[in-house]
Amino acid sequence: GTAAGTLASESPDPNATYTYSLVSGTGSTDNALFAVSGASILTAASLNFEQKSVYSVLVRSTTQYGFFLDKALTITISDVNEVPTLDVVTNQVLCYSPGAKTISLSGITGGPETSQTATMTVTSSNLNLITQLAVTGTGTTRTIGYLPADSNGGTTTLTVTVRDNGGTANGGTDTFVRTFTVTINPLPVITLSSSQGTVISKGVSTQLTAFGGQTYTWANSAGIVSGQNTNVLTVRPAVSTTYTVTVTTAAGCVSTQSINLQVMEDYKALDGANILTPNGDGRNDFLVIKNIDFYPNNILKIFDTAGRLLHEKKGYANDWGGTYQGLPLAEGTYFYILDFGNRSNTQRGFVSIVY
Repeated sequence: GTAAGTLASESPDPNATYTYSLVSGTGSTDNALFAVSGASILTAASLNFEQKSVYSVLVRSTTQYGFFLDKALTITISDVNEVPTLDVVTNQVLCYSPGAKTISLSGITGGPETSQTATMTVTSSNLNLITQLAVTGTGTTRTIGYLPADSNGGTTTLTVTVRDNGGTANGGTDTFVRTFTVTINPLPVITLSSSQGTVISKGVSTQLTAFGGQTYTWANSAGIVSGQNTNVLTVRPAVSTTYTVTVTTAAGCVSTQSINLQVMEDYKALDGANILTPNGDGRNDFLVIKNIDFYPNNILKIFDTAGRLLHEKKGYANDWGGTYQGLPLAEGTYFYILDFGNRSNTQRGFVSIVY
């Protein structure tokens, strides 16, 4: 439908009128690509300069008397700069981390005009989120480089402009713009606490609680009792130990943080029961000294009120049931001494046997 030319004819008869048509014959090579409307030649198809720039049609001019003249006409089309190209760039979603980041670009050309070159620029809608934004490289593949500037995260729209050197003559286009988003999600901010503080007596259990994410995974460490895949870890360390948790947010961003528990061998967590009811009901049937298992080199000695040694055991394991030489002792109060191999570290206590 694009006008390709206007037809005019001459005749000795000043009263002659003319009609025009396309006819077959020498010079009619491209008739199918054009049409005649009145005195105009119009395109009847989409023409591409890069495929063919010169066309030939055979036009017949006919008078009202039936006389006609055929003439081959040449139609030349001008090159119109076509739009540059750039493949679709998917929206980017990532977790914050320091250091330079890159985004790959592909399908970059100056359009179908192979002799043309293309230059590129990129801008950001959020200058606080990323810095040092630039396009590097040549050819059909290039790279956007940038540096995340805000660890709190956010979203920016990047606008990439491709410009060729073909100009805009004849209604041409030398610029192509493509946009996409970059979303930077913040890393989890972890808080860690211990229910018993970070300095505890040997044998004490404490709960380590982490906040700041959606899922929690604690690294393997000595003294873990339960909760390794929850935000609350129960531990009972025998020695000073560091516990490390990995926290993941809903966006998949990951951070780790550690807490160190200093374990004091101060014997303060040892606590012996004062009542013994050895009747086999499963309650108070044995002399139980809490946390004795953390001191396996202990020596337990039990005495009556007269100072007579009734029981002695190295490595006591909460298994004395109020007997002497295999027989039940009488009701009353008895005394014990726990020796840990250093006379300055002994524990003394009493237990009452009740039936």
